[in-house]
Amino acid sequence: MRLEKVKEGLKVRTHGSLESTMGLLVARKHLDARQPNKEGEVKGWVPGHGGDVWWVAHNDETVGAYSFEEFEPV
Repeated sequence: MRLEKVKEGLKVRTHGSLESTMGLLVARKHLDARQPNKEGEVKGWVPGHGGDVWWVAHNDETVGAYSFEEFEPV
């Protein structure tokens, strides 16, 4: 997805294959929550990552941190 299209409230589905989390500075629970092919809603950008990493709240109420390249609008 193009970075300039990402905004809070956007409904998304994560890609079937996710990138490495090496270098992401977020709590382990948000890394563990990352799942392929999962629908959710963008909640905001993750501080400290230059706007490239975003919080996505899944429909099961978990929240994962994803690069903007790891999801597409639904």
